[in-house]
Parts: sequence; C-alpha cells; structure tokens
Amino acid sequence: MRQDKVNEYLSYDGALFNYVAAQSPSDSPYNEDGTLNRYSGAYSTNPLYEDDHSSDVYTLTKAFNTIKLTWNIWDNLKLSEKISYDYASGNEDVLWDKESQNGEGSGGVMQRIVNSYSQLNTQTQLTYDKTFGQHSINALLGFETEDYKYTYNYISGEDYPGNLYEFANAGTTSAESERSSYRMTSFLGRVDYNYAGRYYLGASYRTDGTSRLSRENRWGSFWSASAAWRFTDEKFLSPIKSVLTDGKLRFSYGVNGTQPSGYYSYMNLISFGIKYDGRSGMGITSIANPDLKWEKNATWNIGLDLTFIDRITLSLDYYQRKTSDLIYDMPISQTGGVYNSDYTYTMPTNIGEMTNKGFELTVTSVNFDTKDFKWTTSLNMAHNSNKLTKLDGETNEITSGPLIHRVGEAYYSYYLYEYAGVDPETGNALYYINDGSENSRNTTTEISEASRRVMGKHEAAIEGGLTNTLRWKFIDLGFTFTYSLGGDAFDYTHALYGGDGDLYYGSVPSYYKLEDMWSGPGDTTAKLPKFEYGNTVTYLSSQWLMPTDYLRLKNLTLGFTLPKNIISKIGLSKARIYFSGSNLLTWKSSKLLVDPEMPVSGVCLVETPAYRTYTFGLEIDF
Repeated sequence: MRQDKVNEYLSYDGALFNYVAAQSPSDSPYNEDGTLNRYSGAYSTNPLYEDDHSSDVYTLTKAFNTIKLTWNIWDNLKLSEKISYDYASGNEDVLWDKESQNGEGSGGVMQRIVNSYSQLNTQTQLTYDKTFGQHSINALLGFETEDYKYTYNYISGEDYPGNLYEFANAGTTSAESERSSYRMTSFLGRVDYNYAGRYYLGASYRTDGTSRLSRENRWGSFWSASAAWRFTDEKFLSPIKSVLTDGKLRFSYGVNGTQPSGYYSYMNLISFGIKYDGRSGMGITSIANPDLKWEKNATWNIGLDLTFIDRITLSLDYYQRKTSDLIYDMPISQTGGVYNSDYTYTMPTNIGEMTNKGFELTVTSVNFDTKDFKWTTSLNMAHNSNKLTKLDGETNEITSGPLIHRVGEAYYSYYLYEYAGVDPETGNALYYINDGSENSRNTTTEISEASRRVMGKHEAAIEGGLTNTLRWKFIDLGFTFTYSLGGDAFDYTHALYGGDGDLYYGSVPSYYKLEDMWSGPGDTTAKLPKFEYGNTVTYLSSQWLMPTDYLRLKNLTLGFTLPKNIISKIGLSKARIYFSGSNLLTWKSSKLLVDPEMPVSGVCLVETPAYRTYTFGLEIDF
C-alpha cells in the first residue's frame, strides 16, 4: 500500500483511524464449511481472505560502478581521481481485486509505481606521504562532488470489467509524478604528522556547499584538530613495559555540520494535480524558510588506549558535543492553505542548542592463541546523556504528541498523564492530578483535572555489544550480542487502539489480558479499566511507557574452510562454506511489546520488526 494511503488510516496525533487494523484473536477466520469469512469481526476484514484477493509485487534492479586512476607525480606526491555511479530502478504492482475490502467499492484497483534513483560522486585527491628519519607527514587536498536524482511515477486504475486488471481496461485512471534532486560540492584539506611513532598532530579543514539551502546560507566551513601521545615509549615507563605493552593518550576537537533532510526546505513550493470539489488545481505544499542554515556540532573528545601483556586492550573515550542551530520541524498553522497529503504541517527551522556527553568503553581480550585454536572477545559499553539547552529564545518547550522538547530535559522526553490504576468502584482509569499543589498525588478519573508531566526519556542508561570470535583448525565461529538497559519507549500503537476501553473496534482490551480488566464494583486488583464503548480515551498516558531493556543475538556466523593441501590440487587457494544469521534470538523485558530496534524518538507506531535473516554461502579464491 502506498504510504500516503496508509497515512489516510493512521496519523501521528491519533486523529484518524481505520477499522481494518483492529483484529480480535477470538474472531474465527473460517465459516462452518471451512471457507474463509470475508469479515472476521464486527468491524474487521479477515486478513487471510484479504490476502487471497490482493497482491503486491516489487522488482528492484541495482547497478554499482566505480573507477579510480592514480598518478604518482613525484616522490610520493600522488594525484587520484575516483568516479562512482550508482543506479537503482524499482517497479511495484499492487492489486486490490473486486472481492477485497480496498477494491470492492471501486470495481477493483490496480496501481503501479515506477521509481528510480541515481547518484554520481567524484573525488579528486592530491596526497603526499613522506618519512624523514623519525618524522612522518601525510597531507591531502581534495575536491568532491555529489549529484543525486530521484524520479517517481504512479498510475492507478479503477472500475475494471471482469478480472482483466490492465490499465487500458480501467474505467477511471489517475496518475501523479515527482522529480527531485540535490547537489553538494566540497573542498577539503588534511595534514597529519608524527614523530617517532610517539607524538601525533593532525588538522583538517573543509567547506561544503549544498543545494538544500539558499545561496546566502549554502556554504558551511568545518574544521578539526587532534593530538596523541604514546607514553609507553618514554624511558620512565620502561620498568613496566612488559606488563603495560602499549599506551596512548588522545585528544581532539572539531566542528562538523548537518544539512536539512528536505531537498527544498528553504523554498516556497506549489504542486499541481491537487483536486478540490472534483476539479484539478494546484496548492501550496511547503512554506519557505530562506534563513535555514547548517546545523553545527562542536565536539571534543579525550581518549585513553591501554594494552596489557599484548593480550588485553582497553579503550576509553569521554566526549562532549554541543549542537547549535538545531534543525527542527516546527509545526505551523493548518489554516494557512498549505496542503500536505500525509497530514504533517511543519517548517524546518534552526531553533536552539543541545548538548550530548558521555563515555564509551571497549575491552578486547585474546583468550587463547595457539596453532589450532584462537578465541578473542570484545565488550563494548556506552552511555550518553542529552539535554536541550535552548530553543528559539521565546519559548522553553515544544510538545508533539507524547513528546516534549523542553529546555533542561532530554530532547526525546515523554510528556504524559501519570496513570494511577483503576477506580475500584467505577472501573474508570485513575490519574494523578500533578498540578503542583498539595493535592498533586491525589487521583481523579476526570482527565481534565490532571496535568501532564515528564515521565521518562528514550536514551538508555547503558548500551553496547559483546562479540566473540573463535577458530579451531578449519572451523570458525563468530557471534555478537547487543543490549540496552535503562531507557523508555512509548507504545503509540496500543495507546491508540487500546486507549482506556474505547477504540477497540472488535478487538479485546489492551495487550489481550482479560484477566487484568476491571470485573465489577469492589475490584481492587484490576490493572486495566473496564471495557466499555464510549469511555474517555486518554492515549497520552504513562500506562503506555515501556522499558527498552533487551539482549539480542544480533549476528552469528559459522564457517568451514577446506584444507589448502586438498583444494590446491584443483587450482583453488581458498574454499569456505558458511552460514550466517541475524536477529536470531531476543530476550527483552516482558513489558517491551515491540521490537527493540525502534525509531530514534522511541515513539513506536505500527513499526516493522527487524528482519530475521539466514544466509548460506560459498567463498572461492583462485
């Protein structure tokens, strides 16, 4: 289904719903004679029936091309030119026949989407790499370009005679198309110097110009400086060199930039083909912001690398990043005549400042290293704290659904009514008043008497991964676990379709736990409000917060390499058979009802879980 069609059924603020999405596990998909029901609930289309009368076939073709030439001008002074061109073309046919719910009222619907993208990159570099005794220098001057183009064509046909679903047979057809592109040009330079592998200095500078900004703000200049000291080469540490075999202290500071995600955010845009009262016309689809400019990130980092007995390596980094001219999609009035098919009305704006700071620790150990067996382990853990320090200077907070961007709080903070359980006598949901008075911790069933407050944030207290790599003779095994602890997410899907007993549309109450639902006056153990059509819906409730704690077997690879003395007889230098899988196992909090890999905001609305994939392969080298 096209995304704009999906958005007709679901919107971020919960204003729109479609009954097709509601489905109760108590509904039977089959009739008594074994045939499929068309409808499996009071308001629900049977997904098995719908699958028999719908199809969606997508074909993708890709091409990747790269060429590079290098000329050694003189004494390690080299000039290189690299050109890469990537192209992809997709064709999607979507059919809703006359018996499907989506197609029955239109005499069948056939849709075709043909899109393509191409990206041309060029990279010209002049490099110099030279060692003079104990002095080494590496310098680079570069020029880069990026040219991206995208095309989109859509055609739809309705009211078909019989079952001949070809566009030429359609009684009514419609079409739309889109073409977009952007370009970026960059000039850059870098110099790295080290003395005796002990002292390191580096500096870089670049300036980038993007077509996504107006001519006055198109160019941004960014730079960095770094230094490092391998202190274990100093004489005063020679007595412990057998234990502390390597040690380096690092420091860096730099400024980089982020361009807007939209290609034409600084421009006023109009679109043709917008219908009003049955007639085709045009409308405003984007409000210009000519003052939009690069978002800037200034980061400093201090790091320490230690290696003990050539087997255990520890790397610790502490960083702080300050973001200025933060790009935010500022909501704008919906009454200004702007048309947007996905019901979002925003304008990218540089509104404020934000700080991130934290640490990252990586410990790698060589557990065994013999002729036949080797085993290494790497543990990574990281913590980041985020705080919004400034908005536009006129306001201190911006709310967006369950989120609030408030000065002094994490950027992705949840602003909700605090759920207090169920009223034993009425079965209605209870909420803490939280009005700042002495009665704040009193409860009420009237949501108008309660106030929202910050109830959590998405960023985790700690997250990272654990990787093990093992080799025994001709067998190799590698696996990686990822984990996260201490963060929150908001289950927008259940909030919208569970609510407090209203918007079930044929499905059963929240999380399908009937035993937790209020059963009658005097029920003091209920966790869920009564199931009754017409209840007050309060989807902005802390009831829908979830902990993001999880442990996942992210990747696993098992390989078998044939002995060289066997494969060399048939002209091969390497032959390896392997199996790999991703997202194979996941352990998570029982309250985390969605996939752990979620949007960066933590607001989860009908998200597609991470794919579980299995791959079998053969590697052959001649």
